[in-house]
Amino acid sequence: MRLKTLLLSNASLAILLLGIALGIRHPILQRFALLEQTLMQKRLEHIASTLIQQVEKLDTNAHQEATWTEMYEYIRKRDPAFYHKNYSFEGLSNLSLDVLGILDREDNFIHLDWVDRKSRQIKALPDRLRADLLKEKRLTEFPADNDPALENSRNVAAVKTTNDLLLLASRPILRSNGKGSYRGTLLMGIFINREFLTQLEKQSEIPLQLDSIAPVPLPPQASIQSGTRQNPVPDLSMTASDALAILKVSQNTHIKEERWIVGEIDLLNSDRQPIQTIVVRAPLLEYQQGEEMLNQLTGVLFLVGISLGIIISLLLDKSIRNQQLLKISEAALQAANQELQKLADLDGLTQIANRRCFDRYLHQEWERAIREQWPITLILCDVDYFKRFNDTYGHQAGDECLRQVAQAIRHALQRSGDLVARYGGEEFAAILPNTNDEGGLRVAIAIQEQVRNLQIEHSTSTACPYISVSLGISTVIPNPVTSPETLIEQSDKKLYRAKELGRNQVVFSTQDVP
Repeated sequence: MRLKTLLLSNASLAILLLGIALGIRHPILQRFALLEQTLMQKRLEHIASTLIQQVEKLDTNAHQEATWTEMYEYIRKRDPAFYHKNYSFEGLSNLSLDVLGILDREDNFIHLDWVDRKSRQIKALPDRLRADLLKEKRLTEFPADNDPALENSRNVAAVKTTNDLLLLASRPILRSNGKGSYRGTLLMGIFINREFLTQLEKQSEIPLQLDSIAPVPLPPQASIQSGTRQNPVPDLSMTASDALAILKVSQNTHIKEERWIVGEIDLLNSDRQPIQTIVVRAPLLEYQQGEEMLNQLTGVLFLVGISLGIIISLLLDKSIRNQQLLKISEAALQAANQELQKLADLDGLTQIANRRCFDRYLHQEWERAIREQWPITLILCDVDYFKRFNDTYGHQAGDECLRQVAQAIRHALQRSGDLVARYGGEEFAAILPNTNDEGGLRVAIAIQEQVRNLQIEHSTSTACPYISVSLGISTVIPNPVTSPETLIEQSDKKLYRAKELGRNQVVFSTQDVP
């Protein structure tokens, strides 16, 4: 009888413990599932944001080249020397371009070339790829002539070619002031191939692959336990302007082979239809570890009793909460430190890099130039007769003038590795790593043009009726026995010479450091 009672008691206890184990298993697994989902959301957002930055950089380069009076005249004159001078292999490589196209007003190709990095040459794009580009009619659709929207109109799209996927940006070819009718279209593109994905993988630290078939949306009721689950990842394409709506992040993630969580980012053509998918795949570390731990916990509950099981489950739940709070605190602290570092490196008035940031970045790039044995260019830029401007219009107008000039100089720099800083007072500096004298001169002319386009009246200037700048440029290939001050001294001499020549001038030189 006692044996029967003991057996019934043990059976009841086993059923009770099993119920408790199953009861705590589901909510804790849901916590781990939510964590996996959140991690994938962050990965998709980061990768999509990186791609949007690539698109914006591509579009910025296209805008700078298309809104240029010399390019506008080239469509009419077709002078071969202009194209070879301005679009060499080195120049297009520095812009990180794979494809450059120039079309006339009737959409006939004047040039459609690609950068062959193996042979270090600019070559004509094969006919089959030209045909693929001609299908994207919307890339050459712009507002009517003299429409105010024409100057800032742009088109971007992912184009499926015979070989690779091509990311394209197009701009109407206009005069430098952006007014009047457009004379043609300028195309710039980069290939989204294995090499591109490899670079993206290094930044995201997660494997990626390109899938030619867009995924079928999963049922919203699916969960992680059934093989899929809903993912509230926002559509990042909607956060950009309509012209840059080239990405669409899938709102669902799914489980593959019970070991991976998978998300997708669709790339859209000019009709905003998905043509290819970037597949993001990550191991289910948190979920698998959580499931294994809960299996062990179930066995412990059967061995040591209900009271110990409840205590362990409560401690586990508290541990999970503490881990989440710790991660949140660490992320907040890291964000705060980054913000403080950013503020410490910014000039309070112009919101560009300050002198402290300039000194640190110049020494950093100087050491890199020594290792790589490539040139580094420094541009010193001074606002002409700025004291007269302050005396005539007041210090408040002078501060606003410096803000606008700083942003104009920043827009003239073409690469993410270039740095513009406030050097002191009305003087600015631009550091151009891996840039020869020709590239430095091109940037300096762009700076002059951007400042001139501000059209800030300066009635007391003898150099120009509007705010203008004088620039001194120096390019060197450094060696270990010299210091960055050599480059600063050379650029300062050239700036002084530009002022002697009447200001509103560009003076430059090229010299290997002795």
